[in-house]
Amino acid sequence: MIIWLQGPSGAGKTTVGRELARLRRWRFIDIDEAIELRDGRTISAIFAGDGEGHFRALEREMILSVSAEPADAVIAPGAGALHDPRVRRAIMASGIRVFIDPEPEEALRRLAGDASRPMLAHGDRAASWKSLRADRLPLYRDADIIISGHGDAATVATEIDRRVELLERPEWSFSSVLSGEVSTVSWFHAPHILFRHLRSLAGGCRLCVIGDWNVLERFAAFAPDGSGDLILPIDPGEASKSLATVEGLAARMAEHGCTRDAIIVGIGGGVVTDLAGFLGSIYMRGVRTICIPTTLLAQVDASIGGKTAVNAAGVRNLIGTFKQPSDVLMCGAFLRSLPPRELRSGFVESLKMGIANSADLARAVEDAMPAILDGALPENLVDLVRLSVGTKLDVVERDTHDTSLRLSLNFGHTFGHALEAVAPGVYAHGEAVAFGLVAAALMALELGVAGDDRCRWIIDRSLRLTHDPGMEQDAAAIITAMDSDKKRVGADIRFVLPAGTTGVVIREIGDRELVMGIVRRALELVREHHRRGFRPFSNGGITGISIGTS
Repeated sequence: MIIWLQGPSGAGKTTVGRELARLRRWRFIDIDEAIELRDGRTISAIFAGDGEGHFRALEREMILSVSAEPADAVIAPGAGALHDPRVRRAIMASGIRVFIDPEPEEALRRLAGDASRPMLAHGDRAASWKSLRADRLPLYRDADIIISGHGDAATVATEIDRRVELLERPEWSFSSVLSGEVSTVSWFHAPHILFRHLRSLAGGCRLCVIGDWNVLERFAAFAPDGSGDLILPIDPGEASKSLATVEGLAARMAEHGCTRDAIIVGIGGGVVTDLAGFLGSIYMRGVRTICIPTTLLAQVDASIGGKTAVNAAGVRNLIGTFKQPSDVLMCGAFLRSLPPRELRSGFVESLKMGIANSADLARAVEDAMPAILDGALPENLVDLVRLSVGTKLDVVERDTHDTSLRLSLNFGHTFGHALEAVAPGVYAHGEAVAFGLVAAALMALELGVAGDDRCRWIIDRSLRLTHDPGMEQDAAAIITAMDSDKKRVGADIRFVLPAGTTGVVIREIGDRELVMGIVRRALELVREHHRRGFRPFSNGGITGISIGTS
């Protein structure tokens, strides 16, 4: 394993690195010093003679070379190395990234009299340092550990060593026995540690890795040469959740001699975890499956609980099985690159479960809402995912096969799935469910199963997570789609509605005119909310939009 020390000039990477390597009895590599040794010139001379571009190429070559070596090491790359995406991928794949964040005055004091910094050689030295730090800060902060650079090298190195030890095991883990199948969900701080754990779980068995091309490129950085993994790429998007895709994947596994001791690994969002789970449940009558969810939606919901499915006949998840993954491996680093819209979409599932099943999760949702609406990861991300996973597993343990309590997890889904069906590709799944939560609250108010304050609370939060595509939706078509929903009971449509002050109730309703009125009002509320624009979120606040249904 490698511990990478990243940060601006003057952060103390070299002095701290030497001390950390001494503590761990590892070797230490300063990339700048290694380049000077190989090239026979100082960094300043390389800059002066051949330019920054040539130096960056040497730097990249050196980092890619040392990152591929198997020996443990502490390595300090140059302050600007992270601008190269190939360097960033190599560093993430090979170890733990530590950002040493110094106080500007302390860093500049350390650099006083140091003429070997070509990026600081011209103009106002302090202004140049601050400008470079500001430009590179997003890259530095994409680290597994962030630590103050204040203090002597021994103190900083000791703290890094302590925190690295904590990272080398899951921060939290749940193990559940679901219909006789043991399923373990674990949260890791660093991708490198997660994938190392995956290898240990495999125990030498062949991995059949399913994901779209973008995600599989990331996995390739963690796959050791000669591992024998079978890589099974699929096209991104809901269209891949089909029997044709499953048949193609199964055929490739058979062609490559995969037997029942193979392990299917699904890396990606809900489409991939659903598809991998379904294939794992039927290939040779069932093989072990491991999920590595890389979206918030998949982490808090889609990868948990063992529901697997593909779409057919225009109906979402029409054909499916119950198959528990043996392990679900999660990491917060995967979520850092999520677009804001996808982040908000995943958050809806936590909101849904908080309303329906857990007061603790509802409080975590409330705390996280401002950051999520801004498109940022909340400070309580780890707790938010942990509480979401714990809530869902608690429900699934008591009703694995969806006959009673687990139906509560369909809160908002009857309306939401119907909206997705009439406008395929227009709404993210969570956006459609957010619409469904609005509609379910309106129906609860209409039927008198929940009071005005509770319904307003739900509607206010859900509206902020909806999407208005700028096109009218046909309410009648939405009702028709509900008639194809697999949760229909005879001629009635089953709805999960908020009840009282907590929890949900299930109502089976055959009155299509009532449902039509609710759908139309929910669509109007979404359009009205988006015409007004997003408003700053504050706990307890409501939109002020009239929610009357009559």
